[in-house]
Amino acid sequence: MNTGTKVLVVEDNPILLLDLCDQLAEFGYHPIPASTAATAARLLDDTIAALVTDIELGLGPDGLAIARLAAQIKPMPIVVVSGGVVPTRADLPAQAVFLPKPYSVEDIVMALDRQSMAQAA
Repeated sequence: MNTGTKVLVVEDNPILLLDLCDQLAEFGYHPIPASTAATAARLLDDTIAALVTDIELGLGPDGLAIARLAAQIKPMPIVVVSGGVVPTRADLPAQAVFLPKPYSVEDIVMALDRQSMAQAA
């Protein structure tokens, strides 16, 4: 993915959210943080090029709902993470990648890049 790519990052744990956003910025991404599904849904627009979301987001819709919404808006790389829930392939949008917690930011970047290249082909 290109430097400056806007990535919506959805995580209800504020420390994990800030840490992941900082790490993605170090890789040249422009992270857009959201701590709830409702906030993420409001932020999803044509300028968002990728999504990284936790599944468990507290009250309200979960990260899988945000992933499906993002995939409906436009094709984009999607990485879904969780420390508890393991989704089935049917739970995820078609090209989304699941990574269990703890993950490394390098794994997230590789998953985003692979999906980006596959969509460009």
